[in-house]
Amino acid sequence: MKLHLDAEVLADFVSALLGPDSEVAVHDLSNPSASLKIIRNGHVSGRSVGAPATDLALSMARECSGKGGEDYRLNYRSKTRSGVSLRSSTLVIKDDAGRAQAMFCVNSDDSRYKRALEAVQALLPAELSHDPHQETLSQGIDDVGVGIMQSVLEQYAIDPVRLSGDEKLEAIRELNQRGLFSVRGFVGKAAQALEISEPTLYRYLKQCRD
Repeated sequence: MKLHLDAEVLADFVSALLGPDSEVAVHDLSNPSASLKIIRNGHVSGRSVGAPATDLALSMARECSGKGGEDYRLNYRSKTRSGVSLRSSTLVIKDDAGRAQAMFCVNSDDSRYKRALEAVQALLPAELSHDPHQETLSQGIDDVGVGIMQSVLEQYAIDPVRLSGDEKLEAIRELNQRGLFSVRGFVGKAAQALEISEPTLYRYLKQCRD
């Protein structure tokens, strides 16, 4: 059964149901630089309408697209720019061809319950999935791109400019998977960080996609 729901009404309902410690965010993926169209309890992350899609959202949009792609992801960790750890879940909204068009996200600050857990060992939800990549909820698209680059390049023990060709290929593959190159201007910034030309970076990208 398929239903057509008003996203504003659904966001109001879920935020009222879960209370002030849970942020509800609806993203329109057609414009990653300002994808956040609806937000309730934005004080949780400090974001407002017009904020960009996160690096994880960009990656999830690609991973979930297609008829066989997952429709939602539950209980993964994210964090705010101020470092507050959140429990997040995302519903991927697709078109008839299976392409990710929008995301309905819930980000919950469980800190009050964690404090109560010291006295009552029954308040936390199901165990969180063990995802090594933490999402960072940013207000500016440049923050997202810089965060992706730092997260990927910090995995290497040496300066990025000293990476071998194979290591640069692997780094570019992960940067692509994390959605960096859908953020305007970051092809050039990644090329500069690796001390290669943009045409060389595009050749690496072609190898990743072949």
